[in-house]
Amino acid sequence: MPLKYACFISYRHGQQALAERIINDIYDALANELTLLVDAPAAPVAIDRERLKGGMFYNKALAAALCESACMVLVFTPIYFSKEHTYCAREYKAMEILEKKRLGLLGSTVDKGDGLIIPVVFRGLESLPAEIKDHRHYYCFDSFLLSDAKLSENPKHAATIKEMAEYIARRFNALNELPDDPCEQCGDFALPTEDDIRPWLGCVAARRPPFVLRS
Repeated sequence: MPLKYACFISYRHGQQALAERIINDIYDALANELTLLVDAPAAPVAIDRERLKGGMFYNKALAAALCESACMVLVFTPIYFSKEHTYCAREYKAMEILEKKRLGLLGSTVDKGDGLIIPVVFRGLESLPAEIKDHRHYYCFDSFLLSDAKLSENPKHAATIKEMAEYIARRFNALNELPDDPCEQCGDFALPTEDDIRPWLGCVAARRPPFVLRS
């Protein structure tokens, strides 16, 4: 069975105007670009819309959607890796498992040029964990403001969105061209449990830069 989605957007829920604007803008911008680049069976971008309302509960369909996506776009803010609300960390670790297996099928290694997890930093670059900052190519949108034009219409960011979409499309097409089924286990795929990721999350969430008092 081919992959259904080009990418899955992973983000921490938020009901404030800027949080909703960020998620809706990146979804619209990527979907518009990817529609021109991939022939996805379901839709070019998978997203959990209920999360914008504050929902934090997983279901089997959500885990399957992650598994059926070629890439995961990680929308990073300093509260993404939360010790209290662990769903984002569980998605991240789940995609790491899928990434390792799928890049093995492609004959690629997990590095800045090949990964299936694409961090997009909207706030808190200094809080981005070193294992991501040092080993993955990430995009920084921390200058984005609520008053700005939509990402797809913003001259500062539109070219970056296009570059991201082209990369995602290449990974989607490459995985779907494999003789091995990339979605073979998606029907039974489950995210790691909280207990599974707690030791790792404790280390990642604790790595915050010290507060510096400026004179």
